[in-house]
Amino acid sequence: MAEERKKILEVRDVKKYFPLGKGRLKEGAPCVKAVDGITFDLYEGETLGLVGESGCGKSTLGRTIIRLYDPTSGTVLFEGEDISKKSRKEMRKLREKMQFIFQDPYSSLNPRMNVFNILAEPLLAHGIFKRGPELEAYVKDLMDKCGLPSYYCYRYPHQFSGGQRQRIGIARSLALNPSFIICDEPVSALDVSIQSQIINLMKDMQEEKNISYIFISHDLSVVKHISDRVGVMYLGTMVELASKENIYGNPQHPYTQALIAAIPIPDPEKRHEMKLIEGEIPSNVHTPSGCKFHPRCPYAKDICKEKEPPVKEIEPGHFVKCWFAGDF
Repeated sequence: MAEERKKILEVRDVKKYFPLGKGRLKEGAPCVKAVDGITFDLYEGETLGLVGESGCGKSTLGRTIIRLYDPTSGTVLFEGEDISKKSRKEMRKLREKMQFIFQDPYSSLNPRMNVFNILAEPLLAHGIFKRGPELEAYVKDLMDKCGLPSYYCYRYPHQFSGGQRQRIGIARSLALNPSFIICDEPVSALDVSIQSQIINLMKDMQEEKNISYIFISHDLSVVKHISDRVGVMYLGTMVELASKENIYGNPQHPYTQALIAAIPIPDPEKRHEMKLIEGEIPSNVHTPSGCKFHPRCPYAKDICKEKEPPVKEIEPGHFVKCWFAGDF
C-alpha cells in the first residue's frame, strides 16, 4: 500500500499566479491563476500521472514544484525538507536529487554541444567527476543503459531522431542518480512505437533505481500504462485524485468521467457513449465563482455556482473536489 511507503514529496496548497503585463504581482491586481491551491503526496518509487486539458496548469505545477518557478504561496516538502522558500544556492545542492525531463526533445538540448558534453555537464557542475577516463566511462555506460550506442557520444543533437533525442534527455536527467523526476509530456512528440520504447525505458530505470515520477500528459492511455495513481486537473485545481484503477474504472468527478469517455477504443465493433464537455474552458484570469467546472457541468446546481466544493475522500485514497462526489 502507498501509505506504508516513505513520502518523498508533500505538496500543500501550492499556488502560482502570474501578473498581467509587466511588473510584480500585486494584491488585488488581475493575474493569471495558473495553479490555484494544489495538495497531494508522492511516495518513494511511485508514478503519479497528471492529466487535464491544455492550459489546466499541469506543466506550471511541475515547474513550480521543482522551483523552476517560485510558488506564490503554499509549501513543497521534498524528503521532509521545505524547499518552497530556499534560495537558488540552497536549491543547487538539491538538484542532484530532483530532475526534469522536458517536453520538446528538439529544443531542450544545446545544439552546440555533443552528447558527451551534454551528459557530462551536470556531473562536472556538481563536482562528481573531473574530466578524464572515469567520466568518459560513466557517460558511455549511461548511454548504454538508455539504449544509445556509446559510439554516438561525440555526435550532435541534430544528428539524432526524435526518439533518440528524448533518450538523451532521459539520460541527462538520470546522470546524477536522482530520487525524483518530473516528466513533462516526454513522449507527446514521438511516434507511438517510439513512445512505448521510452515508457518501458523509464519503467526499467524506476525499478532499478527506485525513482519517483510525476508524469504529466494529456494522453490518458499513456498515463494509464505508466502510473500508479492519477490526478486530474482543471483550471489550476486538482478535481480528482485516486489510484489508476479507480480513476479509469470508477471516475466520480463529471470532468474525469468526460475525459475517460473520450478515450478512443481500438476496436471498430465496440461502441461506447461519449460524454462531450460543452463550452470552452473559462479564463484563468476571471475564474468562475464556486466550482470552477460548473459552467460546463451537466449536473451543476445552485450550490455549485455559489460555493467552492470541499475535497471529499469518498473511499480510502480516492479524493474528489465536488459537492456531489459519490452520487454519480
